[in-house]
Amino acid sequence: MVFYRDRLNNLTSSVSVLAITIGLVASQSLSEKSLAQTSTTPPPSGVTSINGLGASTVNTLFVGTGQTNPCPFGSKGSWFNVFGVGNPSSLNADLAAITNSCPVGTYGPVVNNDTFRYASVGSGAGITAFFNQTVPPASPGPTILAPVSFAATDDPLAGTQIEQTVTTGSGRPNSGKAIQVPVVGVGITLSYNRTGLSIPAAGLKLSRNTYCGILKGTITNWNDSRIRTDNGGAVIAVNLPIKVVRRSDNSGSTFVLSTHLNTVCKTAATSTIQAANIWDKGVGSISTSGTVPPAPPANTVVWPTTFLSASGGGGVATAITANNGAIGYVDSATRLARSLPAALLQNRANVYVGPTTAGIQGALSVGTIVKYGTAPANRLIRIDNLADPNAATAYPISTATYALFYDVYQNSTTGNLIATHIRTFINWALANSTQPVPPATNSSNPTPDQIAINRGYAPLPNNIKTVARTVVNTCVNTTTGASPCTP
Repeated sequence: MVFYRDRLNNLTSSVSVLAITIGLVASQSLSEKSLAQTSTTPPPSGVTSINGLGASTVNTLFVGTGQTNPCPFGSKGSWFNVFGVGNPSSLNADLAAITNSCPVGTYGPVVNNDTFRYASVGSGAGITAFFNQTVPPASPGPTILAPVSFAATDDPLAGTQIEQTVTTGSGRPNSGKAIQVPVVGVGITLSYNRTGLSIPAAGLKLSRNTYCGILKGTITNWNDSRIRTDNGGAVIAVNLPIKVVRRSDNSGSTFVLSTHLNTVCKTAATSTIQAANIWDKGVGSISTSGTVPPAPPANTVVWPTTFLSASGGGGVATAITANNGAIGYVDSATRLARSLPAALLQNRANVYVGPTTAGIQGALSVGTIVKYGTAPANRLIRIDNLADPNAATAYPISTATYALFYDVYQNSTTGNLIATHIRTFINWALANSTQPVPPATNSSNPTPDQIAINRGYAPLPNNIKTVARTVVNTCVNTTTGASPCTP
């Protein structure tokens, strides 16, 4: 996809990491902040902490939302709190009966001498911290213990990031370039506040022309005739202004959405698109607002000034809940955890599909695996052809979230353990379907795929999982010099 090759390195953005971090915390609920900040709790004796940060889209999968009622979105039963020693370790307690909606099962640890910690700071801030090998400031948080061991992003590495080597020095134990693999599928939903809306039993449908117009700011009221036409003549609202909520921080979700809009909101992809709804507001992970210049800034979306903004997926969800008539883009897991309704969107095959596991998997099934990067070659994996997937079952705004690892972890007892356990984790999380359950080696019940599905994600197809496991198993190590990568 041309945008991966041509957009500028988002590390050069004038948006400071500190500002992003402050904004993210301001938008989080108390439970989310509490969970993130416990990422700095020292691990139990004999347990190594493996620390990461980045995209908010996978926070629910990795560590959970921090809800008091733990399942299926809370910290109990999340990937990291099943694979390693839970944070706290009581999260590993097995259940012989359904408790707080948590199913009967064994909740780890699959590996009993590590604990994975994660801070949801957004894709942009996570990439910056990864290459700098520095954690965000403890105040206001969220943050993690040093050193950084991995990151997550919805926005695959591009531009100068592809061959960038990490900053080394005191307190920065790892070296080399980035290893990147997809770990899970996720949908970017158009979620809305249904107060004041009369939604048909089949759900709210939005055609390509309509949601292009809403997100461009040319369709501004829920009584618009185009929305009524999409829904078989049903009057969704007599008179209720549409309030679009966008991300304010550097976000991979914004990149995924704007890439999609720049593809489908054009006459080449949608012959029925109205001229006023043709997308011209840019593509990228950075959000701003105002008048669009003749050439939009690189890696930037220039939204209408009338749109509301919030930092982080959780912040957007909160703003949607707080504003009648609101609609905004949040990932499928946050949408589900917050009990927000989401629109069924018209896909390339003219089918209206919701952000379900089946819909996201339908999109991923027609994605193209791309291997890129040099020295070592093909150490970066991304999934292309998702901007407008052609499968009839595909949810149209689907993507993969990617994990970033270091090419060379410190050649020490701790570094070797971290590299080994990252490989073990990926082999567990991305095991081919149908996944094993206890007493099989390196297994759990619920399985990683079951955890992902229950939390609003889509497990990757087996062919993508296989490529990701191979890259991690051969590239993530403590070896310097000629890399043993076999992608």
